[in-house]
Amino acid sequence: MAHWASGEQDPNKPASELNHHLVGYALIAIGMLVIAGQSAKRLRTLQYVWPFLFIAAGLFLAAWSDKEMWPRGNLSWTWLIHHDAEARQHKIYAVLLIVMGVIEYLRVNAKLNRFWQTWTFPILALAGAALLMSHDHTAGSGASSPDARKYVVYWLADRTTKAPLSESPSDLPPHDHRMMPTSAAHEAHQAQLELAGHEGTDGHNGNGQPHRMTAAMAKVERQHLWFALVGVFVVLFKVILDSTIWRRSFVRFLWPSCVAALGMLLALYTE
Repeated sequence: MAHWASGEQDPNKPASELNHHLVGYALIAIGMLVIAGQSAKRLRTLQYVWPFLFIAAGLFLAAWSDKEMWPRGNLSWTWLIHHDAEARQHKIYAVLLIVMGVIEYLRVNAKLNRFWQTWTFPILALAGAALLMSHDHTAGSGASSPDARKYVVYWLADRTTKAPLSESPSDLPPHDHRMMPTSAAHEAHQAQLELAGHEGTDGHNGNGQPHRMTAAMAKVERQHLWFALVGVFVVLFKVILDSTIWRRSFVRFLWPSCVAALGMLLALYTE
């Protein structure tokens, strides 16, 4: 209880922010490369380069998000399928980025018919925006629960301990986006919030357990709403361009500008 109420900095915060920032830098680079390739004929070859940045961003997100999951941690991906909604969504975002990169590479190489060329990228981007609207930041990952033991990749785990994390309350990691499953941990977190002077509103998480929506959580959700809004504009302008329903010269710059704007928002993300 004293450990949780001490108000020490969340050790997961820097890594989480770094994940958002690096993906943001990749999106800024994509937007700039698309704009450059559309601006001059001698730079048209850039259209074969930027799709790989989508793939690289997706691979990074798949590998580096969620420290309890392999390869950063020792829990297998089967854990997130059933138990960790936030980590599961991170992996879905990674898959969407990779598939969008592959689709755009096929498009610039004229490997897609008109329908797939026009609608595949927007559908995937819209799915990502919709997921952002329901991105779960309050459900517990449960990585320290006894159930997590059977999902440990034991050949990566410390041979001196068979659990991914200690079950001792004093060894539990500080609160990140997720609320702890036990009432004692919840009360300790409430004490931490009071000491830190955070304000919030009461509610329930995805498991029906009570939690307090702190100012920090509201800030995170507000930023994700902005990500989703800009993502919708990416979809709209990409459909307009690929369907050729509006043929003005500036139209081809709209969707990459929105991609770059989304990257800037991610690069400025804080928790």
